[in-house]
Amino acid sequence: MVNPLEFRTKEQARAFLKRAGLLKNMRVIRGEEREKTLTMLRLMPSESSNSQHLWTETWRVGDVTYDLVSGTGVDELIETTEDEIEIEQ
Repeated sequence: MVNPLEFRTKEQARAFLKRAGLLKNMRVIRGEEREKTLTMLRLMPSESSNSQHLWTETWRVGDVTYDLVSGTGVDELIETTEDEIEIEQ
């Protein structure tokens, strides 16, 4: 385990938390908000990936990542942001 005193700056601490995936905030967008967001996203370039069971389309808008995941029994639009945290020195 890393001792928090090993971080000399808050940027070092934030980089560690980011690498550990602890700053991510995810939510599934549903309903009318989903339709409006998808309309906006479809006007922008995206990246696509395909596994054997799922198709994923990804957009990056500023600090927000949107993933449209679809496949057998799955059709979700996921918004991922990073939490802003205050680190006292």
